[in-house]
Amino acid sequence: MKEESLNPGLEKKRLQILAVRVSIAGSVALFLVSAAVGIAVDSVTLILDASANLVIIAVAFLMNYAINKIHRPADEAYHFGYHKYEPLVACVQGVLIFSTCAIAIKFAVQDILHAEDMTNHLIPVVATFFSSILGVFITIYLKKTARRTGSSMLEAAGTHWHMDTALSFGICFGFFLGLILQKGGYARLTPYVDPVMAIILALVFLAAPAKTIFSNLPELLDAAPGGGIYHKIRKVLDARKPASLAVGRVRTRKAGEKIFLEVIFTSAGDLTIAQTEELADRIEQDMKSELGNCDVVTCFKSKTPFSKPSA
Repeated sequence: MKEESLNPGLEKKRLQILAVRVSIAGSVALFLVSAAVGIAVDSVTLILDASANLVIIAVAFLMNYAINKIHRPADEAYHFGYHKYEPLVACVQGVLIFSTCAIAIKFAVQDILHAEDMTNHLIPVVATFFSSILGVFITIYLKKTARRTGSSMLEAAGTHWHMDTALSFGICFGFFLGLILQKGGYARLTPYVDPVMAIILALVFLAAPAKTIFSNLPELLDAAPGGGIYHKIRKVLDARKPASLAVGRVRTRKAGEKIFLEVIFTSAGDLTIAQTEELADRIEQDMKSELGNCDVVTCFKSKTPFSKPSA
């Protein structure tokens, strides 16, 4: 047990699984509350909130599966490991959230065209206030764990919880406004509070899943990672390579927490095998210090692979 706690990979996996379980427990509780109250008072906004929590539940189970896959070593079937599961799950989560918002807008418009007042405003105020407070704690916990473990999946889950928590606060305010209008003799306006509120909140939160999708999609397509990573790579190469070597090619790709790097040196002189092995080892150590979790492949050639043939 002591050895496992000292293993960074196992500790990271433990924290991620614990965060997923917290997300599942919280989303199940909020789904039951939102669905029950939404059906009881005939609220499309609470049904939207329940749908968002249902998506969180589904994605949390998918994350649990992906976490167990990600921490498995590379094998004959997956030579580069299972790290692509992380951006894949984040993209799936973004698509599901986006779809939930779009469906909510459709039903809200339908409710505006065929207005029907809710049976009660006080119960939704209490229920959504409870959901909001619980959501704040879970959002903070997931965001903190995501930063600690460097997990884009948990970062996306934290964003989803943040969105759902803000949605709950907005719904709570809307129902409270409806309650005031009802008490003030403006009952004819209350049927429109619920669907209009659902449309506004859904439109506001469409940006978050879109950002999640477009930030993780490049990893699935093997795009070169940004965030100053290439600058860090060049810094190590320029510091380590001897004058007799030139950098012929640098290729990078990112998969979840891991960066894959391939460097090809071209030589203007002769280096022994021992010298190239020592240089490769030093570069790999420096890259891990700069980039963290990375896989480095170093190759030495006598001429650049992209040299043009002579005329």
